[in-house]
Amino acid sequence: MSNNGYVFFLKDNLPYAVSKSTGEIVDAINTVIPVGSIVYTPEQQEEYRERKEQERLRALRREQGNELGYFYFLSREHQLGNISAETVGRLIYLLTYLDYDGNLMLSQRTHLQKSDLESVMGFSKWTVNRFLKEITPSYITESKDGLKLTNADVVRGRLNKTDKVYQKMYINTIRKIYKSVKPSNHKHLGYIFQTITYINLEYNILCTNPNEVELEKIEPITIGDFCKMIGFDVSNFHRLKKIYNSITFEINGQEQYFLSFVSNENNADTIRMFVNPRVLYSGSDYKKVEVLGLFTKKK
Repeated sequence: MSNNGYVFFLKDNLPYAVSKSTGEIVDAINTVIPVGSIVYTPEQQEEYRERKEQERLRALRREQGNELGYFYFLSREHQLGNISAETVGRLIYLLTYLDYDGNLMLSQRTHLQKSDLESVMGFSKWTVNRFLKEITPSYITESKDGLKLTNADVVRGRLNKTDKVYQKMYINTIRKIYKSVKPSNHKHLGYIFQTITYINLEYNILCTNPNEVELEKIEPITIGDFCKMIGFDVSNFHRLKKIYNSITFEINGQEQYFLSFVSNENNADTIRMFVNPRVLYSGSDYKKVEVLGLFTKKK
């Protein structure tokens, strides 16, 4: 029996395939069906495995999308350090009002105007003007319809083919966090978003090799390293942990941390930092990050 360049034979009641071109002998798959049997070539076997894996990933993405909700994209390489950490925390929130055409919208039909920002941001006119001064025109500009996005590193909707790597920023969670924290803690949100370049795509751990997919090979950025990055006194790292432990949000009746600290030691140089994947995540399965990060607050 032959098929696609292979000759098939049975040996000890097991199917094998011999390549006509190379003479290589490989295992084959013998599938019994009501009218007989079909023998698949190695290429067909590989094609089948790839197809099933793609089906599995599509199903996982659908489940993840249903669970995590709507999002916008932010380029992982974007340098948010050009504006203050406080402004970054507020900008990430404001971008949750972005529509698919680059407009900021209060609702599906109502454009967000400059005059709306006091109520949307929860600030005085003076604070709003100071905020706008930092982000205009690099991120936002005012058009005849309302406020509009000007930065190509932020995208809502389908991505065009690009070499850039993007993080998904989850709209509902970001809004929950922004509205629950004190304005004085907006800068602490901003510090994390400013380190987006260092957030591992698969495990959401801050690290120096964010593309690594094997957990044991990841090189973590510890809370001690993070303190140095943001200009915080390392000897007071407990105070920084306390601030981040106060930043929480509720999901399905459970309170969760924005940031999780994991270590077996009480040492700034051993404490690893994980960002909750319900805030931002672009990996294959956010649930494995939840297990690693221990984000649910104990009652």
